[in-house]
Amino acid sequence: MHTEVYKKLRGHYHKHPLGFPETESEVELKILTRLFSEEEAEVALHLTPKPETAKALAENLGKDPDELASLLERMADKGQVLTLGEKDKRRYLLVPYIPGVWEFQVNRMDKEFAEDCEAYYPRQAKEMYNSATPPVRVVAVEKNVPGVLKVYPFELASQIVKESKKIALADCICRKHNQLIGKGCQRPHEEMCIYLSPLAEYFIERGLGKEASVDDALRAIERGEKTGLVRNAFLNVQKNPTGLCQCCRCCCHSLRAVYELKIPNVLAKSNFAPVIDVESCTGCESCVDICPMDALALDGNEKAVWNPARCIGCGLCVSGCPAGAIKLERVPEGQVTVPPETYSKLMTIIAHEKGKVHFYK
Repeated sequence: MHTEVYKKLRGHYHKHPLGFPETESEVELKILTRLFSEEEAEVALHLTPKPETAKALAENLGKDPDELASLLERMADKGQVLTLGEKDKRRYLLVPYIPGVWEFQVNRMDKEFAEDCEAYYPRQAKEMYNSATPPVRVVAVEKNVPGVLKVYPFELASQIVKESKKIALADCICRKHNQLIGKGCQRPHEEMCIYLSPLAEYFIERGLGKEASVDDALRAIERGEKTGLVRNAFLNVQKNPTGLCQCCRCCCHSLRAVYELKIPNVLAKSNFAPVIDVESCTGCESCVDICPMDALALDGNEKAVWNPARCIGCGLCVSGCPAGAIKLERVPEGQVTVPPETYSKLMTIIAHEKGKVHFYK
């Protein structure tokens, strides 16, 4: 029997635009009970996405500031709350279940927890991605983007990582989770997720990842591309997407939602699309094999054909074509999308689209 505080905490998380929905099985309460003690849950109920000091929170809660600060630090160690700033200027804030609390459990994931998360996945994903504006964005393989094209900084992985104050590499919790329950693939998960400031500082301080250079991040990206992983920005924003995932359709939270759950608005596609030189195509099917979305196939003449409705513009097909018969071009001007500028603006848009404006007016 779950105590009332966990039901309140479920409701509190569900006020966030990305949601934390109720299920008949109440597996989400089982997850919260695993993650939070009752004391921690009571404190979490008073956190919001607005960063606050322990002193300010203590005044609202009627608690001793030093004791509360100590508790909040323990909660941060357990991945329940995000911290910003150095310890003498520390602020604390609520983050959504995904992306946020779930990723912060990367070093604590075990088989039982993974099974609970898997049971919750379909319902949680359908709620998270139930908005007209996708929360996640595809970032195409940069070397395959023609240099003559005009590109935005948010379209280039190298630019994204170079602009971050700090970078951390961490294990991919999606593939780790699936391997624990005997599902998914054997693509690499060690140090494949790239976290950017301010998440990078949090991951480094809490031992969830290791500090990395720009070159380290670019090498991780190269490893991902070689194994057919799609690069997604955690957040569909122009500035500071907070991280880059390297995703497969069998494990990744977002790609599974597109491919397995058939949810249309999970990902903002990149602004690039493949163009096939039919004369050069040898019908080797390398592009078919590497495409994560089944957007390529061979026609009756054994030539590659492209299905734009399924394509996410990742550019992996260009890398996989030994004949050099595929190139990327920018989509037509009317199809080019520019994301919201910041996380706050993205969440405000999604909040209004879903009618969940408790935290984002």
